[in-house]
Amino acid sequence: MRELSCFGDGSVSVAAAAASVSGRGALDRSLQAATTSVYRALLSSGKEVLVRVTWTRTAAGAPGVAVAFDDGGDSPAPATKPSSSGRSGLVVLQKRRGSRTLVTGAGTAVGVHWDTAEAKYPSATSPEPDRDYALAVVADGELALLLGAGAAARDLSRRLGIGSGAAAPSGAVLVSRREQVRGAAAAHVTRCRFREGGDEHEVAVHACRGGDGELRVCIDGEKVAEVRRVGWGFRGNRAAVLHDGEVVDVMWDVHDWWFGGRGSGGAGTGAQFMVRARAEKEGRLWMADETAARPGGFFLHVQCYRR
Repeated sequence: MRELSCFGDGSVSVAAAAASVSGRGALDRSLQAATTSVYRALLSSGKEVLVRVTWTRTAAGAPGVAVAFDDGGDSPAPATKPSSSGRSGLVVLQKRRGSRTLVTGAGTAVGVHWDTAEAKYPSATSPEPDRDYALAVVADGELALLLGAGAAARDLSRRLGIGSGAAAPSGAVLVSRREQVRGAAAAHVTRCRFREGGDEHEVAVHACRGGDGELRVCIDGEKVAEVRRVGWGFRGNRAAVLHDGEVVDVMWDVHDWWFGGRGSGGAGTGAQFMVRARAEKEGRLWMADETAARPGGFFLHVQCYRR
């Protein structure tokens, strides 16, 4: 996996099962918030490229973005110098807009183009912008991924020739998303589609430490998992059928968040919630000890840390 980063990159230790499906490495525990989305792009040559985009927000409020690639090759070619942190293959991008190129270990020529100079965010703590930003990945001369909105996206599209004779986007598919949040309680609400072209769903997770504690996972306002005594049910799983017929597996592990102690800030992996859409013909719950690198359905992984 080749990585490029802007204003800081990031790795949190994740459970082995989660790491196997949501991307190598982990997010930085010192961050206020971070999101990692993995996209799968299929080039006209038949080559598959996974693009991992990580948006970060430091405790001081500074935003950042990192991009990594996996095309089935081994370690990438030394197209650039290692970063000052000593991590091999890491390129630190100091500007808020620009372009970088590299060649992966499998021989894929990759170009990354970005503009976050005027990016707007939903809130002061949100790591991922929602307006006036752009990020594009070109692999072997084909547009593999294009993210963005507003003037920055229009300008970058025009600069890359998208819509004026350039190769059409190859239809990158979002296959997994990991969200890290930090707060006084393990609580978070997000939205996602469990299958390409499917309905958008609201996923809410909450774990309360009062008394025996209570844990809930809701999708579209309906409880799909509930534990009334977290001290005894800190790990578990459920299967649920959503209103659109989608079957999802819901898993949680709040051991470290529950028993880590407030002084440690939630040792280990914090509170973890995982929701995965079952693949077609998959008739059983996906267990945590399975290590398939690419699940059949979309995978959502939420990690919560106490302050």
